[in-house]
Parts: sequence; C-alpha cells; structure tokens
Amino acid sequence: MKITTEKLPKSLLSLQIELDKERFERGLDQAARRLSQKYPVHGFRPGKAPRFIIERTFGREALIEEATEDLVNKAFREALKQEQIEPVGPASLQNVSSSDPFIFEVHVPVQPTVDVGDYRAIRAPLEIAEVADDQVERALEMIRDRHVVLKELDEPRPAQEGDQLRVRLETIVDGEPLDQRDEDGEPPEQTLDLVEGRLVDELHAGLLGASVGDVKEITATMPDDHSNEQVRGKEVTFKVEVLGIQERLLPEWDDLPALENFEGTLEDLRAKTRADLEAAARNAAERKTLDSYIEQLVAQTSYDIPDVMVHDLAHQMLHDQERQFARYGITLDQMLQYRGQTHEEAIEALVPDAERQMKVTLALREVVRAEGLDISDSEVEAEVRRMILDYDEGERENVAQILQTQLRGTVANSVLDRKLRERLIAIANGEAPPAAAEEAATASGAEAGAPEAPADSPEAVEKTAE
Repeated sequence: MKITTEKLPKSLLSLQIELDKERFERGLDQAARRLSQKYPVHGFRPGKAPRFIIERTFGREALIEEATEDLVNKAFREALKQEQIEPVGPASLQNVSSSDPFIFEVHVPVQPTVDVGDYRAIRAPLEIAEVADDQVERALEMIRDRHVVLKELDEPRPAQEGDQLRVRLETIVDGEPLDQRDEDGEPPEQTLDLVEGRLVDELHAGLLGASVGDVKEITATMPDDHSNEQVRGKEVTFKVEVLGIQERLLPEWDDLPALENFEGTLEDLRAKTRADLEAAARNAAERKTLDSYIEQLVAQTSYDIPDVMVHDLAHQMLHDQERQFARYGITLDQMLQYRGQTHEEAIEALVPDAERQMKVTLALREVVRAEGLDISDSEVEAEVRRMILDYDEGERENVAQILQTQLRGTVANSVLDRKLRERLIAIANGEAPPAAAEEAATASGAEAGAPEAPADSPEAVEKTAE
C-alpha cells in the first residue's frame, strides 16, 4: 500500500492511498461473494457463484462499487496506524481517482497548528488600586446596614436623614418616562434610603423634610459615569410621591462584631474588612491583567484550526445551555422554538463564540507546554489538605478520600489553573523565570537533559480563560 500525505489549510491532512493489485483483487473476490448472497444467481447456491459469473452478470463497475467501501475503510484504518495519524474528527472520502490501480483520497482533520509567537514579550501591567480609608468605612456601613431595624414612626413627622421612604417614583429623561408602562398605570412602589451618598445629591436634598402625601418634582443632573447609560450626563426630572416613612434603627458599632458572628473587636473587624477589600482589589487587577494578556496573545497567535473542532465545540455549548435550561423545566426543543431556530441554526449562531473560545484554549495550552507547567503528586496532596479545611472536622476524612480518588483530576486542574494564572501575570509584568524551552536550549547537553512535555489540562486552561 502506497500512501502520499499533503498538508492542507485548516489542519486537514490529505491522504492519497494506492492499493497493490493483489489486495484490490482480494477485495473484488469478497465483493463478489457478497453480491452472490444478496442476489442469488441461477444454478448456484447463495454466496457460491464464482467471481467471473458475478462480474459477467452485474458488470465490473458494479463489483468495484460493492468493494469500494470495504477497501477504503480497511486501507484508511491501516494508513492512520502506519502514518501515526490521530484524527480530531471524522474523515471524508474525496474521490476514487482510479480503479486500476485502485487510488482514493481522504481528508482527515488533525490537531491544529498553533504558533503563539513571542508570547513572553506581551505586557499587561498589574495595577492594584489602593484601598482608601473611606472605602473601608463605607464597607462597614454596608455591613451595619444588614442589621438595620425598620420602625414605624410614633407620630407623623417630615422625613429626615437616615429614614427609609416608601415612594412612587417616575424618572423623566428628554421629556419621556425612562421606564415604559401602561398609559393609565401608576409608577411602581419602591423604597429609598434617605442617606447621603446613596441617592443623587439633588434627590436626597429634595426629599429631606418631605411628608407622607407630598408630591415633588426634583431636577438633577446625572453624573457622566452613571451605571445607566441612558441618563449619563443628562438632566433628569424625578416625580416622587411619598407614601410612607419609617425610621431606620442601626445597631451600635460595638455590637457589630457579635451580630456578624465575628470573633474579635470592632477594630479587628475593620482590619478584616480592609484585608477583604484589598484581596478583592488584587483579584480585580489580576483579572484585568489576564484579560489584557490573553487578548493580546490571541491577537498575535497564528492558527490553523479544523472546522470540525469549532463546530463540535459550538454543539457542546448548545447542549450546555440545554442543561442550564433543564433546571427550569425548559427543553432544548422549547428553547429553539422560542428563538425561532433549528438545531443547526442554533449551532451556527454559536460558532463565533466557539471559535473565540477555541483560540483562547489552544493558545494557553501552547503557553503551558512552552513554560513546562506540570503538577506533582505532592502539589495535589497539598491542595487536598487546603480544600478540606472548608469542611467540618468530622467530614474531612471522607471528603479527602473523594478528592484524592474520584475528584483527583479536578483537584489537579485547580492546581494547574492557579500555576498558569500566576505565570501569566509574571510574564505580563516581565517578572517570569526562564521558560522550560529556554532552559533546555541553554543547558549543557540539552538533548540528553531536555524536559519531558508537560501534562497540560484543557479544563484548567479553559478555567483560566473564563
């Protein structure tokens, strides 16, 4: 059997396979027996008619047609083994270009080619925002607010700082209500905390001193960075009807640690709150750095990805959605009917997202390999010990057993994800140690001492990319 391979775009491999004459003839003999079993020939028992009779009865072309599928399948499997080819999707028969000799061509999708280029030259500085004292105090105020008690007024009085107001509020922007409703309908009821800093300054000032039954129109200029882009920098009119006033009773500051089941003083709680804010600020900064780094990495990486891999991922994403909707009793067919899509249309709609996700995963996987990131048994054991601390002491032994056996792969992915994140941040800030490839290139006797390829994990790579 003669095999000729050719690399095609999108990581397709063309295999041109030529069978030797003896093998081809054996295939025709087997095809003749099958035809004689399907279509008995007069004078012969089923399957016993000689090949020359079958060929004369049905014609040589019919015999070759009957033999082709079996010849192609067997020869293709042998060719994959001989050439050590690992397909990533189903192959497609392109043509049978000759029957004498028997030559056919198959296209096989194989692992994509990915070149991340000089990924260590990418920079995305880690800029951690400093936590100011007033942020800590605001956070403590929010904690204190969780324990507020609402009290009806002993006697009617105007609204004052710290009260909670029940109101009907309508927001008018450019002469039109911001929220659409029926022409005869009233604005919905809502509550407002009359606390400085929680309302637009003009609205806060306008409601101080208001009484139940008052109807006010208050004009305010909204900040340019308002969360609702419809009102950013615009003049807004608030139409407010005050329906009720309640007094907000906040606990004493010294009572706050006990209310939070926190062991320590108020100062200890303040220190913990600052530490939590600093951890959140660092996490946000790291996420921003990772997002920037990955975006640049994907932009500079060259890919040659088989369409079938992207299509398969889009299919998987659709059925991930199916599982999510199933929690609410919604089937995939109902979901597609609501969207007005067929199954294939829904998959095609997900292809752009699938392609983006595939590119991120493949690029990060190449970085894992180049950096020589791998996981040792001791690291997995250390992670298990860390994870079981989240459980009650009586549960830890059973949890550890499950983590070390059934969920060992998940634990390893968690470790690799953390190592990859740390390495990417170090690379993005120009602080990474030499890569495994660099060390191998500079070490004495590099060929003899070259490191083994790291065991990368698609799950961990995908987690980092999220």
